[in-house]
Amino acid sequence: MGLVKSTPMNLELSSKVGPFSTPGVRNAGRFQVIVEYAAGVGVAAGIAESPEEAVEAFLVQVPGCDEGEIALFDRFEQRVVASVKWKMSGTEIGLRVPPRQNIFHDWHLALIALEVQKCRTVARLSN
Repeated sequence: MGLVKSTPMNLELSSKVGPFSTPGVRNAGRFQVIVEYAAGVGVAAGIAESPEEAVEAFLVQVPGCDEGEIALFDRFEQRVVASVKWKMSGTEIGLRVPPRQNIFHDWHLALIALEVQKCRTVARLSN
């Protein structure tokens, strides 16, 4: 499939394989949210043209399997611009859970994510 898992923070596409595409859709968008459903098996779960839409789709995407990776891929730049890192931590009752840590490799997208989170907080407080 062309997806290579090298580290929990780094999904790479083989240079021999083009970016994922949705069947029947040409030039589907600049950004794709890629979700790992099994070890080394990634599927394009969301497509967006604007950075704002891409960040929002990335932030709400759920993993496809336990500790499955999620990445935001920029098709124009041919690189992963955001990814999710799962770090195991314990709860008060002793359960081990993997909280989600969003890692942005692009400052512009990180700033958009902060704005999205601020808007969500304001919306929650006003309800």
